[in-house]
Amino acid sequence: MRNEEMVMTTRNAPVMDALVDFVLGLELAAVPLPVVEAAGRSMTDWLGTAIRGSIEPLADAAARVITATGGEPQATIVGRGQRTSALLASLANGAQGHALDFDDTHLPAVLHGAAAVAPVVFALAEWRHAGGAEALAAFIAGFEVATGIGRVLGKRLTERGWHVTATVGTFGAAAAAGRMLGLDARQLAHALGLAGTQAAGLTQSFGTMAKPLHPGKAAMNGLLAAMLAREGFTGSTTMLDAPDGLAGTFVGVTDLHRAAEHVGKRWELLENSTKFYAACHLVHATIDAGRAIGARTPLAAEAIESVRCRVAPLTLKAADQREPRTPLAAKFSVRFCAAMALLRGDAGEADFTEASLADPAVARVMARVSPEGDDQLGIAAAHMAVRLANGRVIEERITAARGTPGNPGTRDDL
Repeated sequence: MRNEEMVMTTRNAPVMDALVDFVLGLELAAVPLPVVEAAGRSMTDWLGTAIRGSIEPLADAAARVITATGGEPQATIVGRGQRTSALLASLANGAQGHALDFDDTHLPAVLHGAAAVAPVVFALAEWRHAGGAEALAAFIAGFEVATGIGRVLGKRLTERGWHVTATVGTFGAAAAAGRMLGLDARQLAHALGLAGTQAAGLTQSFGTMAKPLHPGKAAMNGLLAAMLAREGFTGSTTMLDAPDGLAGTFVGVTDLHRAAEHVGKRWELLENSTKFYAACHLVHATIDAGRAIGARTPLAAEAIESVRCRVAPLTLKAADQREPRTPLAAKFSVRFCAAMALLRGDAGEADFTEASLADPAVARVMARVSPEGDDQLGIAAAHMAVRLANGRVIEERITAARGTPGNPGTRDDL
């Protein structure tokens, strides 16, 4: 244990006790090497997406607001050199890291695990002059807390219209911040309660700048929760599993024992997925299928009569934009992504543009794509059947999208 006095249980609720004990008791030296390596990859992946996101319009808008409101120069906005408070840096960096929807995803939790946790870790490491080992341990703790809760609630939250990265990510941010700020067990329990009462974010925002705002706010709110708790601010220590807590209110369940049972025993970082396409992760299997078909049989738009895409029902909940009008909205369109994969063989950052949306060939194929929900398919799977004008049908089945644990890709791919 890192500090026996700090790891005393709160005796408030079994789930909260387990999470608090895990966060404060985690020893980096005892974490399996593959988990540590996965954490390093995830942090590096997030940093890369945040740097690229720093030149997006949303980053410019956030920077102007931060300039106008000020803030102690505690932490740097990635890629811009602007310094501000740790809270505002977490907000800006969280939004930048998710701006392209290119950051890694924990699919069992339907959650971008690094999105809300990494901004807090980077901000506090700079502000508090923390060492690399301390920052890495805090990241692992926050990631595991968020994804552990997300594994239990993620699909149900998404079905109800809640964005998991926004609502559950704030717990991971608070956990990481609490560890780095030296909270004791009682304070950390209150921090997690304060994080939960700030949880928000709706899937209706997908395809707009509000979606990347979600992890920024989750990061900022989680850090704020930990800072307040350190000063004696209290919150509900039964926030996770009380009838009127987050799970009970949002999805009508209160049994989160699985999150408590597995934390620190099943390492969620080992089930993290890397994105190879700049789109909603739930459409990546569809993109893989389209690319495979296009690689075998190069196709012109005029040759395609129909495209039947079978996907997990949750994919249609998150990414069924029928006629996307902006590049951001196109990232959440099975139809657009299928068309790009078939015609261009990719769905990278450069493919989500106004020019692509205006391309008559893309529009023609999009109009012929029919997405269907299939309960037999997981969220990393898809089946595509392309009927050509000559009557020929070409099919492709993807059981594990590229970048997932079942099909991780090579180091060169990464």
